[in-house]
Amino acid sequence: MDLCEWDAKALLRACGVAVPDSRLLEYGGGPVRDVAPSDIVKAQTLFGARGKAGLVRPAGAKAASTAGTIAARLKDRGLLPVMMIEAPVDISDELYLSIMLDDVAGAPRLMFSASGGMNVEDGAILHSLPLPVEGICPVHELARFFIAAQAPPATIPRLAQLGADLQRMFRNEDMTMIEINPLAVTPQGRLVALDCKASVDDSAAYRHRDRVFALSRRLAAHGRSTAEREAQDGGYTLVQSPGDVVVLSAGAGLGMMIADLLDDAGFAAASFFDNASGARGDTADARLDMAWNLARADGIRAIAFYQALASRDLAPRVISLLARLRADPPSKPFYFGLCASAAAEKTMTAETARQLIAEAGYPSFEFAEDMVAQMRFDRDAGLI
Repeated sequence: MDLCEWDAKALLRACGVAVPDSRLLEYGGGPVRDVAPSDIVKAQTLFGARGKAGLVRPAGAKAASTAGTIAARLKDRGLLPVMMIEAPVDISDELYLSIMLDDVAGAPRLMFSASGGMNVEDGAILHSLPLPVEGICPVHELARFFIAAQAPPATIPRLAQLGADLQRMFRNEDMTMIEINPLAVTPQGRLVALDCKASVDDSAAYRHRDRVFALSRRLAAHGRSTAEREAQDGGYTLVQSPGDVVVLSAGAGLGMMIADLLDDAGFAAASFFDNASGARGDTADARLDMAWNLARADGIRAIAFYQALASRDLAPRVISLLARLRADPPSKPFYFGLCASAAAEKTMTAETARQLIAEAGYPSFEFAEDMVAQMRFDRDAGLI
C-alpha cells in the first residue's frame, strides 16, 4: 500500500524523525485561514513529482488563490482536493536518503546521495548499502558508508543514527520502501524530512491493526473504478486501463509479460488481475465473473486467459472453467494458455487441460507468445 506524504510523515514522527509542522486542508472554495505567505501548500497524492506538476507551491500573499489553483489541477486529474499546509524550514543543504526492498537480493538496501531534491530526479549519483536480512546495520558501519558517500562531514553522526532508526522503522512497520527527499540540513545542523514517500506491505496488516492511514486509503479508493472497488471487496486486485483485451492472469510478473506481448502485437491490455495480499480463499470464480463482465464493454476484442501454476492442482480449476465456458460462453473470443509444474499436475496434466479446452472450441496454448501470435493472426484476418 502506497502512503501519501501526510501518512508517511506520521510514521517518521512516531519514530522520532524531525518533520515540519503541518496540518491538512480540504479545499472547497472560499477563504483559507491561518496560512502564512511563507507556508508551503502541498497536494496530497499517491504519486511523486508533484513539484514538476505544479502541485507544491508557496502559499504567497493570496493563500486561497494558491490553494484554489492546486485544487483545480487535482480535480482535473480526478483527484481529491486535499492539501497539506506545511511550515517553512531554513535549509543549508539537501540530501537524499531511502531504504527500499531489493527484490533480487531479497533484502533491504539503503540509498544515499549528497545531492538531494530535484538533483536526484535529474540523475545525481546514488550510493547504496546492502542491509542485513535480520537485525540492523550498526551505527559505526553506517558512518563509514556515509563518509565514503561524501556526506557533509558535520552531518555524519546524525545521518548514521537516522539510518539506524529508519532500519528499525522499516522492519517494525513491515515497509517495502521509505524515501526522504529532500532530507534538509538546517543551519544548526539538524536533519529534517521535508518530503517523504513510503509503502507498507498489506499482507502484514494483521500485525498492525492500530494503523489506519485514513487519508491514503481514501485517496486510493477515490481513484478506483466501480469494478476495481468491487474487486477489492471480493479479495482480489483489479487494475483497469484503456485497452482492447481483457487479460486474466495471476501475478504481477506474468501479467506484465502478457501486457508486453500484447503491446508488441498491436493490442493493449485492458485489465490486470491478482489475488490481494493476505486474501483468504480462492477468488478464481469471482475473477472470471469480473472478466466476463469487462469483456461486454464496447472496444474489447478478446479475453486472454493465461495461467502458470506451480503447486495448486490444476484439475479443479480447469474443470470449473470448462463448466463456465459451456454454461455461460464469453461474449468475446476467448484464448486459453496454461503451463504447470509437475506438482500442479497431480490429477491432470497441463497437456490434457489444454486439449479439453480446445475440444470445447477455444484455442489453447502452452506458451503465451503463441497465444498472442494467434490473436494477432485472427485480428488481421478480421476474425476479432
